[in-house]
Amino acid sequence: MDAAGPQRTAPKGTPPRAKPDARPMRLALGASGLAAMSALAAAIVLPPRPAAQDTSALQQPGASVGANPTAGQVQRPIVYVQLSPGQTAPPGATVIDPSAPTPLTVTVPAPTSAAQAPAAQKPVVIKTTASGKVIP
Repeated sequence: MDAAGPQRTAPKGTPPRAKPDARPMRLALGASGLAAMSALAAAIVLPPRPAAQDTSALQQPGASVGANPTAGQVQRPIVYVQLSPGQTAPPGATVIDPSAPTPLTVTVPAPTSAAQAPAAQKPVVIKTTASGKVIP
């Protein structure tokens, strides 16, 4: 032995040190990449949400909110679509049978009190479409 001290050397039969296993990190990076791609695809494919509609344009000129109780409600237009043979209606759609009778106009007598004469009654007319929607 010399004065510098003993030198340590690895014996010739020992394997080199093992490196850390990269598979768990690769799995985590792959899963996060898949989640990011899924979020991007969902953002691209989703239909846009409808904007809030302004109901002030739907009110009749000169009508106040107190005089017209339905002024705050938005009337959606009714769209009738004729299905081709083999087509089915979407879920929630009202299906009208083509052999159904035509819409009816029903006249209902207005309620009266005992003090009013029967001749003073005014009939109330209710018009409906074939789907049963009341026409204003």
